[in-house]
Amino acid sequence: MKRLTALFFAAAIFLGGLALPANAQTPRKVKMTIPVVAHTMTPVYIAQTKGFFAEEKLELEITSTGGGGPDIRALIAGDVEFSFTTGDNVILAQQEGKRLLMVMSGLNKVFINWAMHRETAKAKGVTESMPLAEKLKTLKGLSVGVTNPGALTAHLAAFVIRKAGYNPQQDVKIVPIGAGPTWLAALENRKVDVALTAPPVPETAISRGFAIMFINNAKGEDPSIPEFLMENLIARPETVAKDPDLVRRMVRALTKANRWALQSPPEQVADALKPFMAKTPPELLSAGAAAVLSALSPDGRTSERSFQITQDILEQAGLLKKRMSYADLVTNEFLAK
Repeated sequence: MKRLTALFFAAAIFLGGLALPANAQTPRKVKMTIPVVAHTMTPVYIAQTKGFFAEEKLELEITSTGGGGPDIRALIAGDVEFSFTTGDNVILAQQEGKRLLMVMSGLNKVFINWAMHRETAKAKGVTESMPLAEKLKTLKGLSVGVTNPGALTAHLAAFVIRKAGYNPQQDVKIVPIGAGPTWLAALENRKVDVALTAPPVPETAISRGFAIMFINNAKGEDPSIPEFLMENLIARPETVAKDPDLVRRMVRALTKANRWALQSPPEQVADALKPFMAKTPPELLSAGAAAVLSALSPDGRTSERSFQITQDILEQAGLLKKRMSYADLVTNEFLAK
C-alpha cells in the first residue's frame, strides 16, 4: 500500500497534477534587450546582482544592442520577451502600426547628458556655466553625435536643434556614432563636435580632458522636460494577455530593485552596478549612481504626464504625426496595489 501511494504521488508530480513548491520551481528563462550599458540600466543591474530576478524564479539573458532601435525591433520580432528601454520608441512603433505596452516605469526623468569637444567649445566661446539658451544658439554649423538613428539620443538631438531655431541636417548635422568606446572615440577625434548619451559616457569624455559638459539633463538643466518615459519595461500585448504571471514577476523584481536603491547609500548602489560596469572608473561609477537615484521611479507607475511630455518632444522634433492614447500604450495593472 505504501509503495502504491508513493507511486501515485510520483506520477501526479510528473504529469503536473501536483504543483511543485515555489522554492523548487525551475527558474523561467527570459530574454530581454537593453539599449546601452549605462547608469540608465540601474534597475536591471540591481535586480540581477541583488537576486531580485532570482527571487521571482527568473533567469535573465540580457542583451545590449548598442543604442535604441534594435532593442525594440527584437521585441517586435518576437526574439525576446521584454525590452527595458525608452518609451519614445513605443509611441513611434504604434505610429507604424506595431503595438507594444509599457508595463512598468524604471526611470521617469531624462538621464541623457551632452558633452562638447573642448576645442569646439573654445572656438564657439561656450562654457559650462552659460545659460542653456545661449549654449543652444552655438549649435549652428556643428555636428551632433547620437548612438543610433532611431535611438532616444537622435530624437532628443532633433528636439534640441529645433528648440534652438535650427533645422536638423541642414543647420546642424546629426551623425550616428554608436555607444560606449565608439562614442568616445568619435568625440575625442572630432568626428563630431558634440554628442549625447547616458552617463557615465559623457562624464568619461570630460574626465579624460577632451570635452566639457554641454547639457546636464541629469541635474535638470533643461526645465522643459520635468518628466519623461526614460526607461520602461516593455512587452508585446500577447505576452501581457497570455502570460500575466511572467509580467507580474518581472515588474516585481524591477520595482524591488528601485526600492532597494532608493533606500541604500550611493556607494552601495555603485557596488551593485560594478559587475555590469566594470570598465567605468570608480569615481564616475559612484557619481553616476548618486545622480541616477533622483530619476528612479519609486513605485513603477507610468504617469500620464510623462507620457504627454514625451509626445511633446517627439512632436517638436518633427517625428510624431499623430498623438497617441495613454490607455492604449500604458498599463499599471501589474504594480503592487
